[in-house]
Amino acid sequence: MASLTVLSDVVMPERLLSAGVRGKNIRRNTRTQARNGRVQINVDADLTQRQYEFGSVPLTLPQWQDLEGLHEVTDGGAFGLLLPDPKDASASITQGIATLITGTTYQLHKRYTSAGSSRTKDRKITRPRAAGFVIQVSGTPLVSGSGYTLNADTGVVTIPSAPAANTITWSGAFYVPVHFLADELDWDIVRGGPYDGRFVVGPNVVLIEVIE
Repeated sequence: MASLTVLSDVVMPERLLSAGVRGKNIRRNTRTQARNGRVQINVDADLTQRQYEFGSVPLTLPQWQDLEGLHEVTDGGAFGLLLPDPKDASASITQGIATLITGTTYQLHKRYTSAGSSRTKDRKITRPRAAGFVIQVSGTPLVSGSGYTLNADTGVVTIPSAPAANTITWSGAFYVPVHFLADELDWDIVRGGPYDGRFVVGPNVVLIEVIE
């Protein structure tokens, strides 16, 4: 069985996101409660998987056709696409960090913090947007091409000068790779009348993050 391929040129359009979307941040833990009431928890997957649900808010016909177009070109979820998370789609220069892969290659991450605490959690970023991307070493910006190269399909940066990873910071926008969770695309016209005035809902249109 082949792994799922994400189509980097297929991007969720903004007018579909602006119609409204709901979702979940999913973690996988196993909880066991003893008779005395004490709970033991095992972390099964040390990462968050994001899920997005469309169609719970009525969509105009053009918006729904955007959704159908994505479903068609990805063969009903056989391929993935890119989605700009409507609430978390960028990293500031204080959030963007990198980890060392080899001597000159680094993986981008976004660091999350808890207010009032020193605890942090790092999220691997595999689909950065090249437009507006900034990377610094010890506070000095690097020049694209001569100072670094960015692979927007992996989130890997190559820096020929091979700086220490803890001196690297970056900022910019990124996408979430997702795919349709089901083969079917349910729909219901909830406001009829003239063609241009109809509204459609899709009660089970779910896209889930592809872990790369």
